[in-house]
Amino acid sequence: MSKRSKATCDDCYFRRAGLCALSPETPCPTFRAETRGALMRPRQPQLVPRSLAEIAGRAAA
Repeated sequence: MSKRSKATCDDCYFRRAGLCALSPETPCPTFRAETRGALMRPRQPQLVPRSLAEIAGRAAA
């Protein structure tokens, strides 16, 4: 199991492409990792489907 190094602004797609106008010490909320000159999708939590009956019950209450 390998350890992940902390991301830095120098690893960001926007910084490497010359599109970043910021100069923070830590990655900002728009940080996107650069891999082989491409933009990676941001990490998103997996959505959990709910039943319509559960949602309707909460709205009626």
